[in-house]
Parts: sequence; C-alpha cells; structure tokens
Amino acid sequence: MQANTQIEHYIESLGAMEFQIEAIDTHAARITLDNLEFILVVAEDEPAFFQLMLPGVWQADAATDRAQLLDIGNDVMNAIKAAKVVIHGEAVHVSVEQFVEGPDQGAALVPGLLELLRSAVAEFHERMGMGPAPRVH
Repeated sequence: MQANTQIEHYIESLGAMEFQIEAIDTHAARITLDNLEFILVVAEDEPAFFQLMLPGVWQADAATDRAQLLDIGNDVMNAIKAAKVVIHGEAVHVSVEQFVEGPDQGAALVPGLLELLRSAVAEFHERMGMGPAPRVH
C-alpha cells in the first residue's frame, strides 16, 4: 500500500511536530494521541479538503435510547458548530471537515482540530451521562 502524496505530506509535517502518525490506507493516516486513534482522510485529487475523525466514541447497546442519542448528537453539533456527530450502526463517531489551501495549512490546523474533537466527545459524554462509553476525552 502506497499512501498518496497528500497523506505523505501530512505524515511528514505532523511527524515533524512530534505527532505519532502512520499511513493506514492510500487516503488515510492514523494519529495516536493520549491513547486515542484519530483518522485523517485526504484524497489525492482533492488536496484542499480533509476529514479528521475520532471513531467509536460511544457504543450503543440494547438499552440505549436511540431518540436521546440523536437528540444529544444534534445538541453537540449545535454547541460545537464545526463538529459532526454520526451514528452508524451501534457506534457514534465525531469528525470535522476542513477546506484548506493545501497540506501545509491543513497540517497547521490539525492540532487545534484534535482538541475540537476531544471537546465534542467531552460534551457528548457529559450529556449522555454514565454509560458504555469506550473512549476517554
């Protein structure tokens, strides 16, 4: 597997900032920070756009109130405008998408966006209360 040029640029730039980052796909890299695994996705043909995601921040089970889960996801997105909360199957994921001038600007934004995602997860956990939350923030 050969990472695309855009991902390679992010890996080099973020590695220079001492982030633990590795390619996991031709369009994706994993950033490990404080035992959390973030996913950075950048397409070769669209270098001005990237997505940064923290998957699996909450695991739903049979006892989870789906309406409450959706309401809280919407509340978090309203509170933290840049964050997106996605419920897919039994898992909740948070992400942010950004348009930039290129990988240099994107890499410069990643540290702040990692914190934004962590804030969104903290907000989600605060609103959901105690439960089967597999991720820490």
